[in-house]
Amino acid sequence: MSSNIRPSCVTLVALLWLCPLAAIVCAQDTKPKSIQLPITLESDLRTELRARVEGYVATVHGDIGDRVTRDQVLVTLDAPELQATVLRRQQMLLQAEANFSVSQGRIETAKAKLSQAQSARVEQQALLKLKISIRDRYATLVDGGAVQREILDEAVFAVSAVSAAMAKTEADIAAAQADVGAAVNEAAFAKSGIEVAKAELSHAVSQDQLRQIKAPFDGIITERSVDPGQLVSPGNVNGKPLLVIEHVDVMRGVLTVPADEAAMVQLGDPVTLIGFPAADKITAPDGGTLKVSRLSQTLDMKTRTMRVEIDLKNVYSAENGRYQFLSGQYGKANVTTR
Repeated sequence: MSSNIRPSCVTLVALLWLCPLAAIVCAQDTKPKSIQLPITLESDLRTELRARVEGYVATVHGDIGDRVTRDQVLVTLDAPELQATVLRRQQMLLQAEANFSVSQGRIETAKAKLSQAQSARVEQQALLKLKISIRDRYATLVDGGAVQREILDEAVFAVSAVSAAMAKTEADIAAAQADVGAAVNEAAFAKSGIEVAKAELSHAVSQDQLRQIKAPFDGIITERSVDPGQLVSPGNVNGKPLLVIEHVDVMRGVLTVPADEAAMVQLGDPVTLIGFPAADKITAPDGGTLKVSRLSQTLDMKTRTMRVEIDLKNVYSAENGRYQFLSGQYGKANVTTR
């Protein structure tokens, strides 16, 4: 009986030792962990403004540090050939509209001729009936000997003459109908010419509008590489941009998480900044606390780190004309993993 009791005792002792240890391990695994990482601030939006048409720079309407609004004109180019093209396309549109008006008049003229030919046919048909009636009456009289044969011959000739006139009238009607069809086709062609002229004018206007380079969004000018008088063209792709615009009302805090800790960071993890002025007052764009906003979910092939981003509100001070944070500013951040 003692042999049966021993295994049970051993099992009980093992459980008494392992259960507290398992509880300790579970408690350690669920405890939040703070990871301190370097952080660099970047603008939320950044774009390089380049020329899309060739021309000389006429005016630069802004300089570095200037706050700009969306669709504000920042650079104006001088390209007289584009303006001349717009004027030419406008005249071509007027010409196309005039051609359409003339073709409309030709349709009305052709319809009037057709109506005249159809009226002549009705008249010839009535006259033919009359001549046939006279011919038949004279034929009866000739058979009775009351009228000479010559009179009947004249009546027969009159019927033939009217029949020939009828044939001519039918030919006139067919010609008039053909003229109407041709005029309608010509009008349709002229109308399509108007649409083509409008499209070409719209394209010319669009090209001319590209002389004005505008801000794509609200922000500040952070770089300028253009002055009046310079020749710019869209072919200068690899060269310096004319201007660089950055939207800094919202900043992106970029953290690089080592591969060993990348799996621990999740969306929504709380973040606190270290080494920034008034760090305790820094908030997210919606006014809430800072948290992880985006994860790249991949490791950089060179650094073997994962890119993590947070969004934070950047406050503009009208007193000194500056923002609270600058693009490129760096420090440290604590990420509390869950």
